[in-house]
Amino acid sequence: FPDNKGVRAFRNVFGLDLANVNALNLLHLAPGGHLGRFIIWTKAAFEQLDKIFGTFTQESAVKKGFVLPAPMLTSSDVTRIMHSDEVRRALKPKKLQPKKASRYTKPTNGLKNRRLRLKLNPFEKKAR
Repeated sequence: FPDNKGVRAFRNVFGLDLANVNALNLLHLAPGGHLGRFIIWTKAAFEQLDKIFGTFTQESAVKKGFVLPAPMLTSSDVTRIMHSDEVRRALKPKKLQPKKASRYTKPTNGLKNRRLRLKLNPFEKKAR
């Protein structure tokens, strides 16, 4: 609030927060990292932002030598770019999952397991 016109008018409205453009805080603007808070900017606030951060073509007046980085993507449709043929050709093929080992374990105690006992000693069947 560099011009202080709206500060006195809105400071007592319940649920309304005012923020100074010179000291913006991401946690205040988007609490919990959830974007979507309704924000009203004044014309003076935008002019002050241009002074602090500059524009894509003009350097910042406050931060020496700072210019906003140019956007890397010309198209914001990322899903279409990811599913395009050019990107799919450049990707490596999907790796096949190795076959999972069986969870079955062979019995090892011949005293408890009858089948193993018969396998170890075939005459056990005749003795019964």
